[in-house]
Parts: sequence; structure tokens; C-alpha cells
Amino acid sequence: MSEPRIYYQDDAVTLWHGDCRDVLPQLERVDHVITDPPYSRDVYTRLRAPNTKKGSGTPSRLGIGNHQYSSTSIERLAAGEIGDVNDLSLPVAIEIARLIRRWAIVFSDVEYAHIWREHLTDAGCRYVRTGAWVKPDPMPQFSGDRPAVGFEPCSIVHAQGPMKWNGGGHAAVWIHNTVKGGAVGRHDHPCPKPESLMLELVELFTDSGETILDPFAGSSTTLVAAKRLGRKAIGIEMNEAHCESSARRLQQGALALFA
Repeated sequence: MSEPRIYYQDDAVTLWHGDCRDVLPQLERVDHVITDPPYSRDVYTRLRAPNTKKGSGTPSRLGIGNHQYSSTSIERLAAGEIGDVNDLSLPVAIEIARLIRRWAIVFSDVEYAHIWREHLTDAGCRYVRTGAWVKPDPMPQFSGDRPAVGFEPCSIVHAQGPMKWNGGGHAAVWIHNTVKGGAVGRHDHPCPKPESLMLELVELFTDSGETILDPFAGSSTTLVAAKRLGRKAIGIEMNEAHCESSARRLQQGALALFA
């Protein structure tokens, strides 16, 4: 990959194209990190493997209720299109600990959450809680021989020192539908977070005028949420196609929240 460069910039947002391990050491401190890194290598291994001892594979399309689920996004993930996090988590955790003044929220698959916690705390962050994004409409278990996964965890840590957030005594559980294939909000990304979820997290953990960093920007949903709510944001994305679609999205400005 070529040298990192700023791909898009406006008064609120800066989006870098490059490997976050190259960009992060160049950055000065930020208030928060909210990010959704790639899944762990184990997830992709299991996606490539047969689903049962009988060798049942993932069907190309499956109807569940009123939804038709295509395997296209699964195949893209299994092929490692967006990489895996195993070789990234430790150096990224070290940079997160160096950069944050307040909160860091790091999503992961369930099996890798404890590793993010370990790396972040070893780097100097204060572990606070493991949160959960609960999905009322999760992707089904296509083989039907075991339960599907219905939530994603996020490791919630803080810089050393006093903490505050805008959620009072509410639990770290957020219920939002997923973004289905072909729906508004996918922005040609295999596994985007719903904009409603990221808007809620930005509102709860950050304050107006603060800066949020997302080292794995993807389709830039975190950056869009930050911009719409009067925060500043810095994103880093390796995939130039995602940078291009993000730039178009960010240029639309602060539209109505759920238009």
C-alpha cells in the first residue's frame, strides 16, 4: 500500500486512506475512540468451514419470514476481504491508550472480546464494562443445527481518571436492527453498523465539540454520526473503495437524522 494520505476533509471530519498502524502514530490526542474493527480470524475460519458434521454448506439464498438473506456478504467476509484483527489488536490498543482523553468503545465478535479487554488494559486503559448491541433481526444460522448469534459485544474502557457519560444509570445494552442487503445504509460494505446505533453511542459517551477517532472507518457511519451531532471526527480506512463511498456520504452534510 502507498503512503497514508488524507482522502477527504471538511470542517468536522478528516478521513485518512491507509493502514491505521501507520496513521495512528502521526495523530495527536483525541477525546474518544468509537470503532468497529474486523472480526477475528476464527470467525472467517468458521465461515469457510462446513456447518455440520454432514458437511452442510451455506445456501446461496435463504428465506426467513419476509426476509431473503443472500450469502454474498458472508462469502466476502470469509474470503478475508476486510482482513482480520488478530495481528492488529495489540498495536492498535497501545495507540488507543496513548490517544484517548476519555472513552474508547471497541466492537468485536464474542470470542475475541476478552482479548481486546486484555490488550487495552495492558496498554493502560481502565476497563469499565462490556456492552452489547442486541439485534432483533440477526442473520439466521443457515444450517439450522445450532443457535444463531444475536448480539455483538463492545469493550468499553476509559483513560485513567474520573469518568462521566450522558446515560445516567442505564445499562450498556443497545437494541437496533441490522442493515440488510440492499437497504439504505449499507454503502457497499459487507457488515456496516446501523446509523441509529452509532448516533446513540455518540450521544451517550461524547459531548458537543469533542473529537472522535475511528481507526477502522469502513463505511464511515461513526464519522457521519459524529458530524450530525456536532462533534468532530477522524477516520482511517484501508480500502480505497470504502474511502470513496464514505467521501460521497460525508459530502451530503448533516441531513435529517433518519431521512
